[in-house]
Amino acid sequence: MKIKRLQRYSGFTLIELLVSMTITVVLLGVLVYLTAISMDTYRDSRNEVRASRQAKEAIEAIAKDLESMVSRRDGNAYEWLYCGEEPSNLRGPANKEIANTSQLIFFTGATDRYNGQIGTADDKGGDVSAVGYRLVYKDQISGNSDYAVFSLYRHLVNPDEAFDLLAIDDLKTAPSTPFTDAKDLVSSNFLVENIYEMTITFLVEYTTSATPPVTKIERVSLMQSGSGGYTEFRLKGNALETIPANANIANGSIVGVEVSISVLTDRGMTIAKKSGMPAAQWEKEIKKHSYHYTKTIMTPRP
Repeated sequence: MKIKRLQRYSGFTLIELLVSMTITVVLLGVLVYLTAISMDTYRDSRNEVRASRQAKEAIEAIAKDLESMVSRRDGNAYEWLYCGEEPSNLRGPANKEIANTSQLIFFTGATDRYNGQIGTADDKGGDVSAVGYRLVYKDQISGNSDYAVFSLYRHLVNPDEAFDLLAIDDLKTAPSTPFTDAKDLVSSNFLVENIYEMTITFLVEYTTSATPPVTKIERVSLMQSGSGGYTEFRLKGNALETIPANANIANGSIVGVEVSISVLTDRGMTIAKKSGMPAAQWEKEIKKHSYHYTKTIMTPRP
C-alpha cells in the first residue's frame, strides 16, 4: 500500500511582499525625483539659451547701428539722435507695464540698407540711413491684444528717404518724420520678442569750466518718468539737450552707449500676462524668470 505524502511548497510571506513593495516605491520615487531635476535643468538651460539668443540678436543689431552712427557737431541746429520715453499706452497691461523702455532714433551707415542689395539696381544711392528702435507690448501679426507680447522693432529708413531728415530739428515729431506708430510697428520691422526692459545709457565726455579744466565722462541713463534719471536725450549739431536739463554736458560728445535689456522666458511671459497676482509676488516671479544682458558700444566721434 502506497502512502502519499503532502508536498510543501515554498512562497513569499506577507512581510517579504511588503518589504519588496516598499523598496520598489522608494526606487521609483528616487527615479521620478531625479527625472524631475533633469527636466528642470534641461528647461532652465533651454530657456537661458533661447533668452541669450534673443538678447544677442537685439543687442548686436543695436550695436552694429551705433558703431556706424553719423552726426555732425559743426554748430548746426539739426537733430542727429533722439532718445525718449515710449508712450504709456504701448507699454503693456495696467500695473504690468514694460519696466523701462526708450525710443531711439539716429542716423547710421547701415550695411543692410536696400535689403543688403548695395551696388545693384535696387541701390538708389547714398550711404546714410536713419534707424529707429522701439520696445512695445503688441501682437506683431494680427494686432489682437490677447496674443500680445513684449516686442522689439527696428525700422530702417533707406538713404534716399533719410536724406530729407538730415535738415530737421526734431526727428520724433517733425511732419516729415517716417518714425510713426503706423510705420514703425509693422511685422516687417519686428526684431525679437519677450524683451521686457531696455535701458539706454549714454556716455558723455565733457570738459569742465574750472581752472584748470578737467575732462570727465558722465553717464546719462534714460528712464521712465518717476524713476529718476533722464526722460529725453537729443544730440544736435550745436548742443546736447536733456530733460531735465544738464548744462554741464551741453557741449559734450557721445563717446559710448550702454544698452541693457532683460529677456523673459516663456514661463515669465505667461506670468507677465496674469491678472490678480499681488504686485510684490508678480515682480518677484518676473525677476525669477528673466535674464539680464548689457553691452557697451563705442561710438564714432563727430
